[in-house]
Amino acid sequence: MEIELILAIDVGGTHISAALINKNTMCLHEQAYVQGEVDSNASRASILTDWDQVLTQVLCLVENPVQACVISIPGPFDYVNGVSQMDGMYKYQAILGMDVKQYLNEKYHIPAKNIRFFNDAHAFLLGEIYHHQLADSTVIGLTLGTGLGSAFYDGSHAKDLNFGSATFRDGIAEDYISTRGILGHLKKQGVHHYKNVKEVIANPDRDTHRDVALSFLSDSLVDFHQQYIRDIAPDHIIVGGSIAKSHELFLEKVQTQVEIPVRVASFDEINLFYGMISNINL
Repeated sequence: MEIELILAIDVGGTHISAALINKNTMCLHEQAYVQGEVDSNASRASILTDWDQVLTQVLCLVENPVQACVISIPGPFDYVNGVSQMDGMYKYQAILGMDVKQYLNEKYHIPAKNIRFFNDAHAFLLGEIYHHQLADSTVIGLTLGTGLGSAFYDGSHAKDLNFGSATFRDGIAEDYISTRGILGHLKKQGVHHYKNVKEVIANPDRDTHRDVALSFLSDSLVDFHQQYIRDIAPDHIIVGGSIAKSHELFLEKVQTQVEIPVRVASFDEINLFYGMISNINL
């Protein structure tokens, strides 16, 4: 039996999204797209409840069990076997060692052989390659959010770079280029009351705090480029993630010091789903 509908899932540090995609037309099936919040620092039961609320809403739109699934999820993760290896990553500690593939198979009756996992940065880049029609280019994708995601597309295949864990300054890159890094820098300046970068940008004190935070981010991105991206020399850099939604406040400064063209992501999650689906054979 030919597989037509595919369940596409994006698991992030603070959210989960799911959609039903028609593989033949590469279109959303009957507007079947749902997004919900997730506390990735909560218990396993709480995390799975958040996931199930979203997945159930999407799957109730079809009568029969969906026969295939693609999932974008942060690492470390065993993407072949579907087992979480996130340990000490400030997210999803409670599902460490969990067989996510088996869970989806048993709860939603999706054949295990048709469940495919993608690193979140890898999936993001495939989606942007699909959207921007850059299949013949070399591209590095960076996602700026609760962590730093990174992937490289060589003109035919994409791979995870795992630059978030790369040695950088006095720690690793994710210690600086992430929500944690930005808020940590503000705390060193005596500013302790922000929960996320969005609050920094929206706060009435933003003229001071915003400039400090985003100047720190810009400088970190430039230094990171000089250390890790310049020698790879991709044709393009694509920047996405929740922090990049404020790109107009910091990316111009980065581009003045980076010779490689920097593109802003589409910020359309459906492209991520299309990118994953276009890179599987079922």
